[in-house]
Amino acid sequence: MPVGRPSAHRPRLDALSAAGIPALAEMFTAAPETVDFTHLTGDLVMRTFPVPGTRVLGALMKRPGYFWMGKSFRHVDGGMAYGHNVLRLLGGMRALNFIATVGDSEFDGRAVVRLDYADPRVGTPGPLRRVYDELREIEPGLWLGPTYAKRGDKLKSMGWFALDASVEFDGPL
Repeated sequence: MPVGRPSAHRPRLDALSAAGIPALAEMFTAAPETVDFTHLTGDLVMRTFPVPGTRVLGALMKRPGYFWMGKSFRHVDGGMAYGHNVLRLLGGMRALNFIATVGDSEFDGRAVVRLDYADPRVGTPGPLRRVYDELREIEPGLWLGPTYAKRGDKLKSMGWFALDASVEFDGPL
């Protein structure tokens, strides 16, 4: 499936960008636990919010032309979805596969959608298997969560990201 260009009109993502990292953590914690994520489907436009101290990645994440455009979900059943990242690289590509399931949050222990890049069913390459993401719906169609890098048994925060189902993908890149 070809990769489209996300619409530049993103008021909800713009509002989250202006909120700041502490407010994102509060919104995530205040959101209801996620136990049904079947409506988290298709291509969703993404925005990233790096935490201080992420140096190189943080600088990249702040750029308007950042190569991560979104995430895509295809449900197998009510409890699992296959997914991948939608990237601007090479004219648009789908890569960095994951399995999405409901589980306990590393952030606060409550139910979230967990994105597992290390699951052997998806074949994510070596170092990228260390990525781990979580999501909760903070308002209808607007999902927010932390992203981590695994180092042994520990998780290091890389920042936050949001997905907005209300933003259209307009057409080819």
